Amino acid sequence: MELRSPRKALPLLLSATAACAFAAGPEPFSRSAAEFVRDEIHVGINIGNTLDVPSGNETDWGNVPVTRELIRAYRAKGFDTVRIPVTWDRRFDHDAPGHPIEPAFLARVKEVAGWCLAEGLVTIVNTHHDGAWQLIDGEHEERAGELLRDLWTQIARELGGAGERLVFESFNEVRKARGYGGPDGRQKGQDDWTGRAEYFETVNRWAEIFVEAVRATGGNNAKRYLMVPTYAAGFQEATCAGWRSPEPDGDRIIADIHCYEPGDFCLWGDRKKHDPAHAAQRLGLFFPLFKKYFTDRGFPLVLGEVNAQHRFLDALHYVPNEAERMKWARQYMETARSYGFPVILWDNGGGFDMGLVDRRTAQWTEPRLVDTFLGAWHGRLDDATFAKWVAEVEAKNVPPPPPGPGKAADVALRWAVGGPDDYSGCWGQSMGYGNVNGNGAALRFFTFAADGSLHVDTHGAGGNMVHQQFWADRGLEARRSWAAWAAGHPATSAAGRTLHCALTAKNGTSVLVKGFFLVPGLGKIPFGADNDRPGCFLATPERPTVEIDIPLPAGDIDLSGKGIGAELQFIPGAWGRNLPLDADLTAIEIR
Repeated sequence: MELRSPRKALPLLLSATAACAFAAGPEPFSRSAAEFVRDEIHVGINIGNTLDVPSGNETDWGNVPVTRELIRAYRAKGFDTVRIPVTWDRRFDHDAPGHPIEPAFLARVKEVAGWCLAEGLVTIVNTHHDGAWQLIDGEHEERAGELLRDLWTQIARELGGAGERLVFESFNEVRKARGYGGPDGRQKGQDDWTGRAEYFETVNRWAEIFVEAVRATGGNNAKRYLMVPTYAAGFQEATCAGWRSPEPDGDRIIADIHCYEPGDFCLWGDRKKHDPAHAAQRLGLFFPLFKKYFTDRGFPLVLGEVNAQHRFLDALHYVPNEAERMKWARQYMETARSYGFPVILWDNGGGFDMGLVDRRTAQWTEPRLVDTFLGAWHGRLDDATFAKWVAEVEAKNVPPPPPGPGKAADVALRWAVGGPDDYSGCWGQSMGYGNVNGNGAALRFFTFAADGSLHVDTHGAGGNMVHQQFWADRGLEARRSWAAWAAGHPATSAAGRTLHCALTAKNGTSVLVKGFFLVPGLGKIPFGADNDRPGCFLATPERPTVEIDIPLPAGDIDLSGKGIGAELQFIPGAWGRNLPLDADLTAIEIR
């Protein structure tokens, strides 16, 4: 794509109110960074998985475009800060002199930032998933610094008319490239979230380039508050000790750390219930380090990403652990408040693993959890109120009653993109997995339609491949339906038998079925999709419904096993876009 120089006038995409937020004329900037953070930044929220999508398309990770109503909802709920993660990688020219940013994309970032500023919110803009060029690899660090300088020169010039509530953040979780072995060659193929002295020095040098670029644009940017994370935004003692202020006096610098702790509850483990002693031990290990290396040295610290993943207490019933997250949130926020550390919550959209607000409606999906975050940090949450909130949530999240006897009928498997009322709003990693051009698909848990069909939403998949298996032991409804299906098909041998299926594509989607599964037993049964074998199971807008008889390979069919499934390849009209990928696949019968 041919890019125009950013010096040309940007498209008129800004609302009048948003434009006013960038009106020329410097504000006083009379406080130190520590005073500014103390007075202005307390509890914030990230607009995650939106402008930071690596493809550069705001909706490719399943969220709708940011709206003014969403920003108003943040302010109305009580947030005072919004962090806007932005990935610039595919929105600037890597080869042209000056590396110009696409004017329309820069205008869009400016528009969203303007909405936040117009609501009186501290607004943080960064470079986020720019790891394609901003990684430590032993070879391209100098070029990365050059790109960083040119990007921030353009961003600072375009947004620089805003007052002191606009904060620039240098980068996100910058770290060693996986393919780089490090100075001793021993780290090839490994992530390094803790770092070493050589890596710290590279990140510190990049931070200095960022500050130099912003300051050189003059005006308000000469004194703007700037935020700089540790290496990988890490919270270990080594990364804290390795952080260096990019300005000698540091009077305008804010440090940033991402602290999802305890990690086994918040992020990477399988702990489903809050353990206050465990949380106290983990926070007691790291928070004193933050004080030692930052606030005791005069540098204000912001915890720029904090949240705990949505998990299920009971894998059979899908009872969410919202009340447990509330208990954790209260302890975390009260501890952060005691140290004077502001917290910016990570939100990736309602229905996702850390989602807090439905971006389509600007309605809070877990309002009591959000109330807990805010009330606890501000010291407004008393024991009686909190107990009432927990009881309210626990009463809502109870296991369903056991189902009655199932009918001996076929199970209908349905993949569809639905509206806001026909999916359960739960993340789907327990059911299977998705791949959308290398990025995770927004797969949701199944629900059952009135006709008894199994409905799985791929809302916002936005790519070309969804691989989904359905396991019969993942809940009472699935167990009941599978038992009914197995009772109606008491087959023990596949010899000479076929699986009769029908596929219907909807909303202009083309769908190719690449395989069918009986688990355990026969494994994947190809439909002829590989190598264009005859009998390819393809539905298109011109031929939306097709049926096929699939010969089953010899072997036993264990219908008391775990499930059935299929691999579908959606073929939208424009690759990598957030299109309605919609199809019904019905396993009719084994003949």
